Amino acid sequence: MSLYVGATSSDYGVRSSSVIDHNAAYTWMAWVDLVADTNASGHIWAAMSSGSDQWYDADWIGTGSDGVSATVGCAVGGSSAGASGSPMTVGTPVHLALVRESASVLKLYQGGSYTNQGSMDISARSATQREQMGMLNTYPCPCRLTSVKCWQAALTAAEIAAEMKSVRPLRLANLHSWHPAIASDLTAALKDYSGNGRHWTEQGTLSVKTQTPAVPWGASPLLILPVYVAPPQKLAPVSDVAAGSWLPSSGSDLYAMVDETAYSDADYIYATSATTCTLALASGSDPNSSAGHILRYRLLPGSVNVAVTLKQGTTTIASWGPHALTGVAQDFAQTLTGGQADAITDYSALRVEITAS
Repeated sequence: MSLYVGATSSDYGVRSSSVIDHNAAYTWMAWVDLVADTNASGHIWAAMSSGSDQWYDADWIGTGSDGVSATVGCAVGGSSAGASGSPMTVGTPVHLALVRESASVLKLYQGGSYTNQGSMDISARSATQREQMGMLNTYPCPCRLTSVKCWQAALTAAEIAAEMKSVRPLRLANLHSWHPAIASDLTAALKDYSGNGRHWTEQGTLSVKTQTPAVPWGASPLLILPVYVAPPQKLAPVSDVAAGSWLPSSGSDLYAMVDETAYSDADYIYATSATTCTLALASGSDPNSSAGHILRYRLLPGSVNVAVTLKQGTTTIASWGPHALTGVAQDFAQTLTGGQADAITDYSALRVEITAS
């Protein structure tokens, strides 16, 4: 899904606390899908020194007077400067980024590439009091937004090119706010998932619409919990057999991210491309029973597919998926059949293979 803002001049988002400092270096970006050509200037996002809807001490990104050309602008005391990019096509998502590089330079990135910049000294401008999304100065921009991210830092061209390919922020330093806007309800779409609590407040009527940009989660997180055998044995991952292109959320070992015996999203493994990894499980003993063999794993939100296979050495015992990742976490408890459990002859050679596609 995507967050639909700017249907009219009354329908927009507001944030008036913990706002971005629009007088210092910052970056704002999102995937933008124009819903209509208003044939007039429109505003996708803005930050301003005023506590109300005023443009004269603001920064903004939106469309030019033709209703479709990407535009950035800034103002001080009613004097303004701006820069334009290429026309956007209604119904075709494009990634836009606004970068305040310094007190005098405001840059526009379109489709992940630097496009143009405006110049004006804003060093005397008052502190930021308000952010708006979907409208400024009564000029709305009807659009669907996905993967809305903001940093209190000027990201490099390389960082912007990488971030546009991922719903999940790749850079965590200086992250101000993050709104994936892929959930199916408005409350979740307005929520800040950066951990900073910088949620948007609805003005008028906002909604969620069918997501249009095919943007992957970027890091497809996976948590694996142990195989359970009876009598109770918890065989958690203890080593990496083959990492492929999977990566740990921290450190260098995959297994250390997924070796807990109770779910925790604090650490995980992820993949940014099609790849397979294999993790060795702790050595167990034959329970002399065909019942109670369960493989539990948790898939965090994303937009790719993940398949899971339980093996004894190189022999497949059972496999599941591929599972399509969604906008919410999914928990799985896969119980082996009696025949599958009986196929295990060496409980010291169990492995879990994970494939992202």
